[in-house]
Amino acid sequence: MTKVLKLYLDHSESFHVIWFRRPDGTRGSLPALRLTAYCNFMRSLAPSRNASKYGITTAIIDTGAHFSVIAHDLWQHFRPGFVTPLPFDPLTPPQLRVITIAGGTFPYGLGQLTIQLEDMDRNVLPVTVIAKLTQDGGRLPIPLALGL
Repeated sequence: MTKVLKLYLDHSESFHVIWFRRPDGTRGSLPALRLTAYCNFMRSLAPSRNASKYGITTAIIDTGAHFSVIAHDLWQHFRPGFVTPLPFDPLTPPQLRVITIAGGTFPYGLGQLTIQLEDMDRNVLPVTVIAKLTQDGGRLPIPLALGL
């Protein structure tokens, strides 16, 4: 049986519009569209006062990425054991142990986890990913990026 999960196109960031002029002088625009999914972390969060805001998280789907990226602000709320740490092998050079994103460069650790994707019709699809867990101290203002 094939599992079906709806993904969504999000264009809510109106400041991400590129305006241009065509050769005939008319103006054109290209709004940024993001393919998104909802991640249900309700059973994956450690109890805390602030954890509830991360229960249902919107994720950007990046079909060209071989890793997912999860900022410290989110992964710090996962319950112990939810992420399986994947230590770097000594063959991994130091320059590949940092990520440059959103105007900053941050170290990260690797981890494997299963994320429950859920759409508005309550269809559920568990997806196991390997993620870069940024060590940004809460400074990285990005949503969860799922590399699929």
